[in-house]
Amino acid sequence: MDSHTWLQIVEIIIAVAGFLFGWFEFYRRRKLEQILKTITMTFPGDVAKIEQRCNWGWLNTRDAQKALVNLPDSEEKKKAIIHISDAISDTGAGRDMCANLFNGLLTFQEAQFGTRNITHPHKGNLNLCKEEAKNAGEEASTPS
Repeated sequence: MDSHTWLQIVEIIIAVAGFLFGWFEFYRRRKLEQILKTITMTFPGDVAKIEQRCNWGWLNTRDAQKALVNLPDSEEKKKAIIHISDAISDTGAGRDMCANLFNGLLTFQEAQFGTRNITHPHKGNLNLCKEEAKNAGEEASTPS
């Protein structure tokens, strides 16, 4: 065999190796994309569930504050009102942060995959998911 034949064999080996590497990378990226898509579809539902719990906590502390106001004045009542007021602001801030995270996750999903899907077993009962479904319905019915 002359040097030209060896050069062709080396070129064929390099071409096959390049093809196999490209094939491997394609399927690796595809699998990674599927994992990322699954995560971005499930996390918004979990965040919506946390938001709902924060909202319940906010409502409970607000009701506790209303009940506390009817008690006779005392030093303990003043301290309790301060702590309950702090709890109201903290749970309200947690609820708002969850709503921001929920929208951020859906915006990321839309930027990456062109969808705003939510996968969660209780999504029909979660306020953020209901609002998202309502907004998606309004956007779909709005003519472009």
